[in-house]
Amino acid sequence: MLNKSCELNLIFHIKMKLSDLKFVKLENTDFSGGKMLRFRVFCLISIFLLTACTRDAAVPEEKVKKEKNEENIVVTEDGKITFKIFNTIKVPQEKVESIKEELLDAYDDIQNSIHTDYASSERINVFLNEGNQASWGLRTELKLYSVKENQYPLVHELTHSLLGYGNNFDSEMGYLTQEGFATYMEDKYGKQKSNSHKIMKYFFDINKSIPISRLIDLNQDDAYFRPPLTNQEEYTLQWMSYIHSASFITYLIDTYGLDKFEEIYNKEDVAYKVEEVYGKNISEIENDWIVYIKQSQTELTYGDKLEMGYFYNAASVIDQIDPKFFTKE
Repeated sequence: MLNKSCELNLIFHIKMKLSDLKFVKLENTDFSGGKMLRFRVFCLISIFLLTACTRDAAVPEEKVKKEKNEENIVVTEDGKITFKIFNTIKVPQEKVESIKEELLDAYDDIQNSIHTDYASSERINVFLNEGNQASWGLRTELKLYSVKENQYPLVHELTHSLLGYGNNFDSEMGYLTQEGFATYMEDKYGKQKSNSHKIMKYFFDINKSIPISRLIDLNQDDAYFRPPLTNQEEYTLQWMSYIHSASFITYLIDTYGLDKFEEIYNKEDVAYKVEEVYGKNISEIENDWIVYIKQSQTELTYGDKLEMGYFYNAASVIDQIDPKFFTKE
């Protein structure tokens, strides 16, 4: 059915065509020769106008459908990356809009941090998932959990997606700089604060710290950052490894700046790169870091531990972890 404006438009055009063709009443009219041709032309014009008007009436509906389909898509201001959000857990649209803003803000923050030779994907799918599993940031997708609880590490995971990880999101370049910097960015711009320095003081005080040399050893770093997660000890060891990397990388950045850190990010042979860039070997910088933590950090308060939620469970398991993970080689 035509809308009112379309009907008026059609009537106007038909009248104009009638005027142009100088039509008269149809009765007693000879439809032979040229007159019949003009009549056929008029009919064709009328059909065309009807069709065009019908199409015009359908445009708003198509536009609305298109906008509805694209309501969960957001493009960065520079037009380089398109994020598509898959709201699998059906959170309110207001939450989706909030996540859109978080994505754009995080993109800007990461772009203004360090620069790598990694070319990120032009399209990244963002999945809002049920449950409290570990979130993931890969080349073409973010998998975010604990969304309803507002405890998803969006900045952390997007840092991985935008800056790269290994050769192709593998462990060829280790984990220390990548996980450490992603946690640094989450601490600075995101929702989930690691309290890495304070927790490291706790680890040092109870003599349960992991040597940095172990965390950068490609022959054993999987055991720390990617254990099988078959028991609570492995979960806790992984958490401790992330805290160590976050605190150590934060110390490097706060002490020497982002420019120097950029030179060691996601590079092979981290120990060699550290000495080349900072002029100290990894053990010397590790000792400086330990002294800094012990002298500058206060102990975790009861409130700090409660706010973390997981602290007491993790702390109760630390003594059950095999001592070999904490000994220097």
